[in-house]
Amino acid sequence: MSLVRTLRGRLVVIALIWCGLFLSATGFSLQTMMRNYWQEAEADSLRLQLYDLLARIEVQQGGLPAVTEPMADPRYRQPYSGYYWQLELGEQIVSRSRSLWDVNLKSHHLKSAFGDPDLFVGKGPNQEPLLIMTRNVLLPGSDKVFTLVMAKDSTALTQTLHKTRIGLFLGLGFAAAGLLLGFAFQIVYGLRPLHLLRRELVRVHQGHQEGFRQRYPLEIQPLVEDINRLLHHYGELLQRARAHTGNLAHALKTPLSIMRNQLSQLPPEEQGGIQEQLDQIQRHIDYHLGKARVTGASKVLGVSTPVRARVEYICRAFSRLYPGRTLDLQVPANLAVGVEEQDFDEMVGNLLENAYKWSAGQLRVSSAELGGWISLRIEDDGPGMTEDQITRAVLRGVRLDEKVPGSGLGLNIVSDLAEAYRGSLIMGRAELGGLAASLSLPKVARVDG
Repeated sequence: MSLVRTLRGRLVVIALIWCGLFLSATGFSLQTMMRNYWQEAEADSLRLQLYDLLARIEVQQGGLPAVTEPMADPRYRQPYSGYYWQLELGEQIVSRSRSLWDVNLKSHHLKSAFGDPDLFVGKGPNQEPLLIMTRNVLLPGSDKVFTLVMAKDSTALTQTLHKTRIGLFLGLGFAAAGLLLGFAFQIVYGLRPLHLLRRELVRVHQGHQEGFRQRYPLEIQPLVEDINRLLHHYGELLQRARAHTGNLAHALKTPLSIMRNQLSQLPPEEQGGIQEQLDQIQRHIDYHLGKARVTGASKVLGVSTPVRARVEYICRAFSRLYPGRTLDLQVPANLAVGVEEQDFDEMVGNLLENAYKWSAGQLRVSSAELGGWISLRIEDDGPGMTEDQITRAVLRGVRLDEKVPGSGLGLNIVSDLAEAYRGSLIMGRAELGGLAASLSLPKVARVDG
């Protein structure tokens, strides 16, 4: 059943069925026509010999017929040559060919041959297969009805039919091979646009191109154009939504900054409650900015981000903020993930920021390829987390240490973004002694190193 689930399989099945039926019908028809031709040729040959013999028979004065001159074919005079004739009157043998020598032909109760009422099959003196023709004749000068029997060895006919059948099957075999080659070329050439379309779709999915560029047959081109328009429209909607969300966040930051500046002018007993509300507003802004970035991430096509290049870029920034840290980078230069660059920077940036912030001095970033996924592992030698802290760390707004600045949304956004790309974030104990964060993201084609 799996064969007919593909277009190629369906075309192959149809081609094999059609080729089998066509060649079977052709072979049967040709074999029937050629067999009838040779059988009729043999029957006509016997009939001509019978007429020739009949012309040489005359009734003698005693009322019995006799052959006035021998047959032109010398095989009728050669003993047991396979060519025989016999003249009968009822059950009595009146005359016979010299080739029969002292043997009589059995001419009664024979099996009919070729559907001809005058043709039969029988056995000769040496048990050779014979084709026998009988004809009742009334000779001039006699009122008696004689039976003239002509026979010839049918071995040659059987061999001819066998050779013809072999030649026919060989010819049909070559014809079948030619037809199958033609069908194979037709299938490969006919499905080639679909293979090109699939390759382009892979390149779009891997981020090497933004849409379909090839020209396709008229049956496929409208679909390709619709997909291109859909990709363009979806990209515009996504960028517009993110831009609007960013603009709203920036528009709110200015009033928040003014309110924070005005807060210092209030009496100390009033500052606590207002400060808490301002912090809550800030956390909501940061959270929804992250959610806006997550929205639609898993459905984005045509994105590809080089892993090592972006990790190096982010680490250069944090190394200036947190001097004295040593980084061990174990990531090949040609790895790429199917994630938007800003989303990748957001996820890896949050994880690296935590690693730099809590590290005592040593960090390690390594990678592993697991099927269609890349696992990026970020480790530090800091204090690490307990199982309970790891569980709580990915919850929105949870800060494990209030003394360290932050909104508590970083790991939550990283987890949401990873899940949006059908990946995952797993945290545990690092070999260096601190926290290990493993980020799994979809792999795309390798980039030039």
